[in-house]
Amino acid sequence: MNFENLNKMIKYIEDNLTENIEYKRLAQIVGTSEYTLQRIFIFLTNMSLSEYIRKRRLSRAFEELKTTDIKIIDLAIKYKYDAQISFARAFKAMFEMTPSECKTSNIKYKQFPIITFNNNSNACEKLNYEIKDINEIKLYCVETSAKTHDDLLYNIRKLYLDIENNGLYKKFNENGMYGISICKEDKYIYYVGSNKKYDNTIELIIPAGKYAIFSVNSREQKDIVKKEKMIYTQWLQSTNYDIEHELNLELYTKDNCYLYIKIKDKQN
Repeated sequence: MNFENLNKMIKYIEDNLTENIEYKRLAQIVGTSEYTLQRIFIFLTNMSLSEYIRKRRLSRAFEELKTTDIKIIDLAIKYKYDAQISFARAFKAMFEMTPSECKTSNIKYKQFPIITFNNNSNACEKLNYEIKDINEIKLYCVETSAKTHDDLLYNIRKLYLDIENNGLYKKFNENGMYGISICKEDKYIYYVGSNKKYDNTIELIIPAGKYAIFSVNSREQKDIVKKEKMIYTQWLQSTNYDIEHELNLELYTKDNCYLYIKIKDKQN
């Protein structure tokens, strides 16, 4: 991952806070896909791209409330809110005051600063992995989807609660459970399933190809997230591979999780 390109993306965001910001354009600046970019951003900052953009817009709005005579409704529209009430709600949640209170009070300025990326990361750990050519895998799954990465995370939590309640979670686990994230046609999809067919499941084909396989040595979510963070923020910029397909696959065995990432050689 090129930190210089990430900083170019941040500058683009800053220059276009009053415009519609398309993730496709941000991904082009960084030189990756929308899905990979959003995962990298979360791992590097502990927040989503949408949250960062929202906080920077509100910070700009705070400053304008203190330094100009702009009307609150015009400010809401300027920073891409559909209604004054939704702008006021977001503003109060961030700054613990309403836009009107900000405009009329003598309170000190508050700001969420611009992020700057650099290579001075924490000490790296050794990453052990395999590169394998994998044949096509046929799975039987249940799914959930969302239009944004943030909404997908919420829907995934709900999906796991549902399959725990209806018994599918236990059945999937008995055969080796897979979790699959796919991004296609402006939609984020998550599947969970196994290679055995059960009622109310759908067929999903995992494409054949070259995969990097990382062992987490744990099934704990915190350990999986830590390993993914290392993959996306350290391994990707240190290897001669790029991610080929917008597909991440997790295989859960009895006491371990394996992360499969479909890869291709980097283009010069």
